[in-house]
Amino acid sequence: MNETLTKFRQAVSDSADLQEKVKGGADLVALGKENGYEFSQEELNASWKELQKSDEGLTEFELDVVAGGNCNNNMRIS
Repeated sequence: MNETLTKFRQAVSDSADLQEKVKGGADLVALGKENGYEFSQEELNASWKELQKSDEGLTEFELDVVAGGNCNNNMRIS
């Protein structure tokens, strides 16, 4: 996985404010950029697919977002 995305995931995991923004449907690329993490939608999509197939899997927060239907188009993989 892209190192920047790994750091962004950790930042979201550590921040209730970022978690609320993600749950609220924030554009993840824009949210990352606002917080100093530069990545493209394509990198996000590729990493999301990789996570779903990996042993590491999704964090509890990510699972909650997906299960709760709060997953915006920027997190969905087509």
